[in-house]
Amino acid sequence: MTRVLLVDDDSAVRNELYALLEGGGYEVLAAKDGPDGLAVFRASRPPVELLLTDYNMPQMSGLELARECSSHRSQVGILYLSGHHPDEKLEADLHAPRRAFLAKPFRGEELLRKAREVLAA
Repeated sequence: MTRVLLVDDDSAVRNELYALLEGGGYEVLAAKDGPDGLAVFRASRPPVELLLTDYNMPQMSGLELARECSSHRSQVGILYLSGHHPDEKLEADLHAPRRAFLAKPFRGEELLRKAREVLAA
């Protein structure tokens, strides 16, 4: 089963996405913010294969989290979620392999499709 780490500072969003991903057949780990997500990522055995992260979070942005996770496991897939259009930093990161962006709001099937695409890349 594919292990996914979901990081979002909004508990209602996190809970909804958790249920959606679990229903889609993924093993889901969840974290409330970037520092918590990084700790979960580092401790995960077996390793996380896909990081789904809110882009805009306090303390540590989704981009900072993704860079830290990628430095520990370069092949991890990253799916950024945001209610805003990607900025220049995110646009540049999206050129790396196994990276994608999904604008909020989105339908559940869109999230699951995008997750499969990132994992298959």
